Amino acid sequence: MTKKTEIGTIAEKNRIVGSIASLIEKRDNFLLLGHKDPDTDCIASLVAFALLLSKFHREVTIYLAGPVAAHFSYLLAICKYNGISINYGKLSSVEPFQVLVILDTPKPDMIAANGEVQALLADKNLDKIEIDHHLETDSVYAGNSGCCLVSEASSTCELIGYLLLKLSRRAEYKKIDFFTRNLALAVLTGIVGDSQMGKYLKTHKERFFYRTFSEIFSRLLNEKTQKNSNNLSSMEAVFDTIQNFSVREKKCYDSIMSHKNTKHPVYYIYLDKKTSAEYFETWGAELVVNVSKGAADNLAEDSRKLGLVVYYDDPSLSEFIQFRLRRSADFVTIDLRKVLAELKIENGGGHPGAIGFRVKKDSVKSVKVYTEEIVQKICRLVEAAPAGEIH
Repeated sequence: MTKKTEIGTIAEKNRIVGSIASLIEKRDNFLLLGHKDPDTDCIASLVAFALLLSKFHREVTIYLAGPVAAHFSYLLAICKYNGISINYGKLSSVEPFQVLVILDTPKPDMIAANGEVQALLADKNLDKIEIDHHLETDSVYAGNSGCCLVSEASSTCELIGYLLLKLSRRAEYKKIDFFTRNLALAVLTGIVGDSQMGKYLKTHKERFFYRTFSEIFSRLLNEKTQKNSNNLSSMEAVFDTIQNFSVREKKCYDSIMSHKNTKHPVYYIYLDKKTSAEYFETWGAELVVNVSKGAADNLAEDSRKLGLVVYYDDPSLSEFIQFRLRRSADFVTIDLRKVLAELKIENGGGHPGAIGFRVKKDSVKSVKVYTEEIVQKICRLVEAAPAGEIH
């Protein structure tokens, strides 16, 4: 396996765009894959790339391990209206897939896949496109050489936006309208969702490209949304929709937040084995996973530094304990991927503003003590670093 690295030159990036375009032209049946427990950028990038393929009248199937959060319903509805098949937990396509498209996934073992999908991923004769913005230390390519649009960006949807702009400028595609309302909506959802409306971007480059692409797709969305309709028509409306909790999500969130501990600069939540099992049984894995991400976000904002949520994975499916660490919007001097390296944690990854990692349940004597040790190490790491040192 090859570690992911930044694309070296604009010429190389153009060649990759050309290779992806060539596969889209030559192949007819595509299967789109994302990561386990998909977040906003993952779902949005699946939908955005599916809509891109529909411009070329290709057969498209999105595979999801199970149902996703209710606030993504508008994206899934777009697929339904455009004849894009969504398969939950199994594949139903009669025709063989010719290309796999892996989106927003740091490494192969994080791809949401059942046995059928695993077999397809292992098929060396199958073409594989990859689009992703994760470049942390343990990231590994899953796509074919020359077909991986893997580059630093605020989100995978930003890279899909880049791909759309590049394709729209090619003479052979001048009759294709790449910038329809639904495509703009999907891309914008991923861009604003993954960065929390740009709050968690750190570098000038990240902020520049976020501002550029969010402005382009926000303008397109506004221009192509019928006036006086109830449809989403602005970046702010999209963000509000992503943030809104359903009644069940709110109850789950309030219950999780009742376990809040405050140890400056880290506010954290630890759910023991019994509590975690009760949550998964009561609320379901998908809801617990998504709400825990929102809890980490809000803990970070409350502390004005860092928020951490720790829970046992679904006991019926996994042998791991999950850790989710998020920094606040104002605390931009630390790249959280550096924390992974400093703590010598290999099974994890994320973005400058958010990381996740996991440990095996039987690898530590006491998860509560281990969590407290992790919090203490993070505190020492942050306090010992002069402003701007950890980046």
